[in-house]
Amino acid sequence: MTARIDDSTPPDSAADTLGARERILSAAFELFHESGYAGTSVTRIARAAGMTPAAIYWHFPSKQDVLAAMLKRMYETSYSDLRGSVRTEGSATERLGDYVRAYVRIQLEDLGDRRNHSYSALASSLTTEDQRALGLLSRPYIELLREILQQGVQSGTFDIDDMSVTSYAISTMCENVFTWFRVGGRLSIDEVAEHHFRLVLRMVNATPARPA
Repeated sequence: MTARIDDSTPPDSAADTLGARERILSAAFELFHESGYAGTSVTRIARAAGMTPAAIYWHFPSKQDVLAAMLKRMYETSYSDLRGSVRTEGSATERLGDYVRAYVRIQLEDLGDRRNHSYSALASSLTTEDQRALGLLSRPYIELLREILQQGVQSGTFDIDDMSVTSYAISTMCENVFTWFRVGGRLSIDEVAEHHFRLVLRMVNATPARPA
């Protein structure tokens, strides 16, 4: 008889392994963001993934390993979406608009009202080594933003006193928009994205575009 993924025996094939890992990480994504690391047990993840807790441990040695793998995948996927949304050519203002709007949408379109914990808050539950590895994955977010801000400074469009403080402030504001946004509330996701962009333009002291 063929062994099932959701019992205490190992999977039969690479396809079974990949499918099971995806189910585990998808379930963990929702539960960790909804209930946090401490509030999410392996049993809850297993139940949401349609398998037993014993099956989880065939793929991940511990709950910490599930969290680390989930965050790694989310950072890589989100950055790919963000980078793909920012035009490679264009003015600094246009590219900054692409960045802010995409970042806000990524935060709000994933889970809506079910997200209570940010990536950074969840990352604090990782080991020091895993936090360091995750930090390397988050670096491109800031590097892309600083590239855009530097373009604006060099062109005379932006006036920024402290590049480091400003870039982290913008990134943090966009990442944590989910803490107050409510689906079906007064503002739509697109409207929130536009509001954030206008706020960011003030933060960088953007020079208004001149009429053609």
